[in-house]
Amino acid sequence: MLFGTRTTAAVILAAALILPAAANAAQPANRTLVLQSHLTQALRGGEIDGTMRLTLTPEGIISGTYQNADTGQISNVTGGVDSGNKLWLEVGGLGHYHFTGTLAGTTIDATAYHGNDDLRLLAQP
Repeated sequence: MLFGTRTTAAVILAAALILPAAANAAQPANRTLVLQSHLTQALRGGEIDGTMRLTLTPEGIISGTYQNADTGQISNVTGGVDSGNKLWLEVGGLGHYHFTGTLAGTTIDATAYHGNDDLRLLAQP
């Protein structure tokens, strides 16, 4: 009976060590994107460049920052992406713009309407 108890204890210990590792391996990880962004305005012309540092969770939640290349100002970015790669982003500090578009791989292509102007955001590595 002593041999059976040791064997059972060893099996339980092995399962306790293996199962948490297997559970962690099955969970998808967050994606981190560092993107060079280009914001163009249809009416005014010109381009505003910056860097977006975004984290994308497996559930499609986006959070991060946008840093204006000219001024250095850092703004918060929040948003989401669905399983069809449709994207929405709220970018604060730029007048709090609401962008909608797509995330194809690591490229964001989105638009916003602000005042009388159409804005286009293109961000890629």
